[in-house]
Amino acid sequence: MIDRLIEITAVGPEWVLWLLLVLSLFSVGTIIERAVFFRLRRLRMVPFSRDLEDTLRTEDLGAVRTLLKKTHGFESVALLRTLEWFDDGPEAMGEVLEAAIREQRLELDQGLAFLGTVGNNAPFVGLLGTVLGVVNAFQELGNTSGAAIGSVMSGIAQALIATALGIAVALPAVVAYNLFTKRANDIEDNARALMSLVLAYSKSIRPSSTKASTAAISS
Repeated sequence: MIDRLIEITAVGPEWVLWLLLVLSLFSVGTIIERAVFFRLRRLRMVPFSRDLEDTLRTEDLGAVRTLLKKTHGFESVALLRTLEWFDDGPEAMGEVLEAAIREQRLELDQGLAFLGTVGNNAPFVGLLGTVLGVVNAFQELGNTSGAAIGSVMSGIAQALIATALGIAVALPAVVAYNLFTKRANDIEDNARALMSLVLAYSKSIRPSSTKASTAAISS
């Protein structure tokens, strides 16, 4: 069993370097795709919040829907869905909003698990390549004369490249994972904040509607 493991280590770190190179390509591709994805759906929260508030004050739900339809972003999609339940009251709209957020979170989190995995494990993959390279170098040292020590040390130096490459692959993945996770969380917070405006509008008009209904019944 031990002899078999020694034979495996004799392969060297080359395959680890190729693996890290492939992981880096997929990682960069995922980062670019996610960056474009979030950029196209970016919502300028403060100006849009003001526009939504002004539109709600007009008490025209049709105008609110028009504003949401012409606005890009997951927040507007979630709000459009909740407005379909406007007549059912604030509680129903709140539940629908949470359902819409959970559904959209699946799309927001695409690729993040891969980036997190690469960021957490690429250094260990690089370290594995370094260990294999060092083991291979010492095996060559045991099979050669002292005159070949220079070439063995050169092999150890090359093996250390695997660790450096692993760290180089991990860093962008970790940074991108943190940034995109924060962006997804911000979208959720924005949707809930905007929903608060809609709920406030809903609660403000319902008392008057209730009074009108009571007056009609009394008459």
